[in-house]
Amino acid sequence: MQKNISEKIQNGDLILRCGHSIESYTVLLADSSATFSHIGIISIENHIPYVIHAVPWKINTIKKEKLNDFINLKVASTYAVYRTNYNPAILKNVVNQANLFYQKKYTFDNEYDLTTNTKLYCTELILKAFRNAGINLKIKTKSFNYLVGKHNLIFPSEFTKSPFKKII
Repeated sequence: MQKNISEKIQNGDLILRCGHSIESYTVLLADSSATFSHIGIISIENHIPYVIHAVPWKINTIKKEKLNDFINLKVASTYAVYRTNYNPAILKNVVNQANLFYQKKYTFDNEYDLTTNTKLYCTELILKAFRNAGINLKIKTKSFNYLVGKHNLIFPSEFTKSPFKKII
């Protein structure tokens, strides 16, 4: 982990990474503007930074892990942190929404369907946490044609644009 990253991040910051998995490479190939293949939201609990994110893994539910594990070199080649100018109370509500997805054991959305609410993929989790907190982000979808059909997806690169600004 980058030295002192924990001192620079805040509750509600977004953390993006570029992973080593097949899914990560697929995202990078599908999104020509991509630097990152995955995203999560920072939840600071008892001064410990966690990342809430949706990723296909053995249990297949929304995951919450320590920041160090999320950006470990075994799973991430690079990462960045983005922040909005929303006030801390609003961002606390956004994080609470993401935590609800985790607590309710929502599953990873293998079909990448934006119309479902209990199955989420990484960017959909972020979008819906903000939306459930009353913030409608102007996020664009991109059409993607893959094995299970054609879908409109949200790629992590959408969260590197306004109102988000890179801080790390």
